[in-house]
Formats: sequence, structure tokens, C-alpha cells
Amino acid sequence: MSEGLSQQRRILVVDDDPQIGRYLKRYLEAEGLAVEVAYDGNDMRQQMQQQTFDLVILDLSMPGDDGLTLTRELRRTSEVGIIILTGKEGSVERVVGLELGADDYVSKPFDERELLARIRSVMRRSGSAASDALARHGELRFGDFNLNLGARELRHNERGVVALTTLEFDLLAVLVRNAPQVMSREQLLEQAAGRNWSPFDRAVDTAIVKLRRKMEPDPRRPALIKTVRGVGYMFAVPES
Repeated sequence: MSEGLSQQRRILVVDDDPQIGRYLKRYLEAEGLAVEVAYDGNDMRQQMQQQTFDLVILDLSMPGDDGLTLTRELRRTSEVGIIILTGKEGSVERVVGLELGADDYVSKPFDERELLARIRSVMRRSGSAASDALARHGELRFGDFNLNLGARELRHNERGVVALTTLEFDLLAVLVRNAPQVMSREQLLEQAAGRNWSPFDRAVDTAIVKLRRKMEPDPRRPALIKTVRGVGYMFAVPES
């Protein structure tokens, strides 16, 4: 059984291919996970009404409500972790999926060990694993914001709670805790997501754009999360 997944976590696999659904259920249950399978959007909605899941593995190419539509719907109504499955050439779909709120992606055909590693990473970052290190560091205050690392919550003094995806929260936490150090994309993805970065990986840039939209008065001229050309990003601590 894989380390980090020994506690019973609940996963919903949403894929219109019964063979993939059966395979993932068999494989992930052997790793100590509780797995249900849904074959379309209606099936997914029904199962999510009946029970709580820690993570949804969602195929993007499905008839009816496709994976992007379902990703948008899930993120409007839930903070559940989302890993999208995309076709090998689906780079545009991957970017759109991340922009809509997915936490990670795996390309088909996928290696089950890679998928398992991504599952472990998303669950760890979402706080569903007891080993989540961020929970030990309390609160970070800056400007009009309070970043509660234990509760995994960003709160604005006037607007209240700011909804963040798992990756957005963890990237912000890494940037704030290392301010004013400049962090490369490699460092950010490794520390926030526990995986390596490649030049074609847009996950960090996509999440930074979304964070700016949610936090900056003018996202086109960011005052908090600044780009350092040729290096990466840094968090500029607001003056008191």
C-alpha cells in the first residue's frame, strides 16, 4: 500500500469509458482508497449528493456535459480536489481546465503510478492528509488580507473569505512565507504541488493570473504578486 494514502479517502472517477472506470477502481482500491465510478455528468451529480468525496478524477472528453463544463460546475459548488484526464495533444484543454479550477492534470494514456503520485499530492495539499505541514504555521497577515494556513483560508477585511483552489492557496502560501525572495516556477511548483516543472507546464502561470484577479485592485498592474522577468515571481509585502 502506498505511503500517504493509508487512510480511507474517497475518490470519484468520472469517465464514459467503462474499461477505464473499472481499471482505476481496481487499481486505486488496491492502494487503500474508496473509489466510485460515474459515467456522465448526471451520474456524477447524483453520487456527489449521496456522499462526500475528497477528489474527483474527471475525463475531459465525454458526450453530453464535457469535462470542462463539469469542472466549472464543481468549482462553483465545491472545494473538492479535481484532477483532469486529457488527450495526449490536449494542451489547450489542460490550460482551460486549470483556469476553471482543476488542481492538476494527467495526460492519456497515463501511467498509473504518475496518477497515484498526483492524487497523493492533491490530497496532501488540500489538507485531507494528516501530514499537511502548513497546518502548523498559524496565520500570515498582509495588507487587507489574512492567510490562515491551518484553516487553509484567505480572508479579506471587507470581502470576507476569498475562494481559492488548492494550487492557488499553496502557491500563495509559498510566496508569502518566502517574501520578498524571488521564486522560480520550478521552486514554486515543487514546494506547492510536490512535482517537477517543465517549460510546457502552465499550471503556475495560470494560478498566478487567477490569484491576481482575486487579490489585486488592478490585476494588470499587480502590487502584491510581481513578475520578475526571466526568473519567476515574488510577493511584495504591503507597507503598514
